[in-house]
Amino acid sequence: MIKIRIKNRPYDFIYSESLPKMGYTEISIPVALERIAVTGDYFDIADNHCAAICCMNIMQLLRQHGKGDVRRHRFGNDFRQIFNDIHKFIGNGPIVFFKPKFNRFFKSKGSRVRLMPISRLCEIEAAVRDKTPVALLVNAGITKWHWILVVGIRKYMNGDIYLNILDGWNKRRDRYLKFTGRESFIRALRPIW
Repeated sequence: MIKIRIKNRPYDFIYSESLPKMGYTEISIPVALERIAVTGDYFDIADNHCAAICCMNIMQLLRQHGKGDVRRHRFGNDFRQIFNDIHKFIGNGPIVFFKPKFNRFFKSKGSRVRLMPISRLCEIEAAVRDKTPVALLVNAGITKWHWILVVGIRKYMNGDIYLNILDGWNKRRDRYLKFTGRESFIRALRPIW
């Protein structure tokens, strides 16, 4: 069941220092943080653009790990130009239906990369093991929607699960979201090719 919060509140993102200290296992995707985009980089040309940032970071991570057919000559190397190209397709948010816009952008570049909806933790975990980020649409109120990327999963001995995320607001790698089943997110999308 999807849980839409009516009253706006903060997102439930936490830093690693606030996580439990007991035993856990973790899998994660290596991330070159200097190649990750954040919304603050493009405030002068976009507004509520977390979906465009999410698209850009998926492209960067697929490129970093040699996934799909994401090559430099198709997308370029100039971050500002890449963002402008993406923003023409994705636009300003809030963006609920991200998948068709993402798919049209990648197709325009001659790429077969597209997004596929997933909903179970085992599917998110399989993507992370394959070094493929997962886009999540999270909700913190009727007017608060945000696209983030899952780049890791931490499982504790007591059964708690935390998703390691890139929140799109800063280049920190130590942000987490507690996984509470299907109530943790509105949509989950995995790139495939």
